[in-house]
Amino acid sequence: MRPSTVILFAVAVAACNSAYAQFWPDTVGYTQYDLQSSGSVGERIALDGAGGVHFTWMNASPYPTIRGVAYNYRSPSGDWAGGMFVFQSGAGYPQLALTTDDRAVIVFHRSQPSGAESVYCAVDLASGFGYFDIFRPPIRIDSRVHLWPHVSRDISGRLHVTATHYPQYVGDPLLVMYTRSNDGGTTWVAPQAVDRVMTRSTIVVASRVSGKVAIVYLRHLSVLLPLNNDVYYIQSLDGATWDFLGGRVNVTNYGGNSDSLWANTDCDAVYDYDDNLHIIWTAQPLYGGIAQYPVRLFHYSVASGVITAIASGDYSWPDSGCDFGQGNVQVCKMSLGVHEPTNNICAIYTRFDSSDCSAGGYANGDIYAQLSSDGGASWFSPLNLTNSRTPGCEAGDCDSDNWASLSERINENLHIFYVNDKDAGSIPYGEGQVTDNPLLYIRVPVDLLGVSDEAAPPRDFVLRQNYPNPFNAATRIEFALKEASHISLSIFDVRGDLIKTLIDKQLSPGNHSVVWDAEYLSSGTYYYSLKTVTGSETKKMILLK
Repeated sequence: MRPSTVILFAVAVAACNSAYAQFWPDTVGYTQYDLQSSGSVGERIALDGAGGVHFTWMNASPYPTIRGVAYNYRSPSGDWAGGMFVFQSGAGYPQLALTTDDRAVIVFHRSQPSGAESVYCAVDLASGFGYFDIFRPPIRIDSRVHLWPHVSRDISGRLHVTATHYPQYVGDPLLVMYTRSNDGGTTWVAPQAVDRVMTRSTIVVASRVSGKVAIVYLRHLSVLLPLNNDVYYIQSLDGATWDFLGGRVNVTNYGGNSDSLWANTDCDAVYDYDDNLHIIWTAQPLYGGIAQYPVRLFHYSVASGVITAIASGDYSWPDSGCDFGQGNVQVCKMSLGVHEPTNNICAIYTRFDSSDCSAGGYANGDIYAQLSSDGGASWFSPLNLTNSRTPGCEAGDCDSDNWASLSERINENLHIFYVNDKDAGSIPYGEGQVTDNPLLYIRVPVDLLGVSDEAAPPRDFVLRQNYPNPFNAATRIEFALKEASHISLSIFDVRGDLIKTLIDKQLSPGNHSVVWDAEYLSSGTYYYSLKTVTGSETKKMILLK
């Protein structure tokens, strides 16, 4: 390598190292209540207009004696407010939105002295202040308990809340309710029944550019087939006028086709800056009421009316000794966000690996991210953001990452909040042992998912992020050529020294891939560079053994 090339390469390495350093997590707080959502993850993190980041989570220490809702705030300068309780005495399952002046709005449910459940709405007095006015949305119609609320704030500042009623009898559908506040939580409109479901999937989302608000959920084919769910949404064009009966839209219509796929138990949605609604969910075949492999992650664009696949699980899984845990499948707990400068869509999700299981017999999760630059029609290769493998771990030593929430608003970084469970499985369902679990926050540069804030110059090739990354021993590098070209694909270490040239020849147009086996190398940072007659591009990868 020529000296000038080494200097330029070193500059690129320094810039990449600076961006990648943001992967290191901040600890937002702790909880012994590892499970954070019963169904859809929803929103537990929000990036505000000034660059501050707001967090909420369910805490319990010691478990299960004291359960409460906690809040923390990271200022634009990086200072932390310190975790604080919003409400204790049985409060849990919080969801987060922001007012138009960036004050946190947290909804949650809690047990009443009588044993009934009630939904609360807490509104901060100032942005990041941590002192909340507490309101009680009238979300119920009858005396049945109501749980798992979700909240969104529309462009006019109105708060929209949904909650799900427990059935009167075991096996009955759950009733989804809706209410709205036009004055920041002080008063609420009369509650309305949305639909009946068999899952706890219902979320509510609002547009940032119009009055649109949507309720998205999974609806069963019949009460006799509670796992056979389709994906539905109901949209209000002005946030005030709803047609909860005639306005239901069945996105998947699995029940109307011969397709054996059915939606699982969670979903997410977001509006982009073109005012288009995007929905994601997981689905898998059901035979005789038993879920089969592989599970698949799908995306739907209301504007295009097209369903596309994002990711897929393995075609097999061990029959015993490595359980996903209650409410999980191999790919699950998904969350969506939108990159403001480009309007690109990002999805994150938990993925489990059958070779990474705790000593207690539960799969450890990792958080993955994928990005689409064409409105969801296609997706870049997945990036493993946590890669915290701990196979055979004992309680307290596991690194199982799950229940991740992505801020709907993305600037130069994805802002992600998740549980680092120190014993895989879900404690409320008797899975694993009680541990002190950190709540972690990571910022992931959008560039690492294949898209830059600035328009890329015209080129005759696309170099994609290697997968998996970080990786152990082997990783796949993919690229595409618009025209036939002589290319070279090479690996370098952090000093810019050439490690290996993987390809150096003429290739035809189209997609290409190569697997690099780094078994003989030590853990560390490496770079791969693709060079064609019109230019070159270099990306970073991490080898962890």
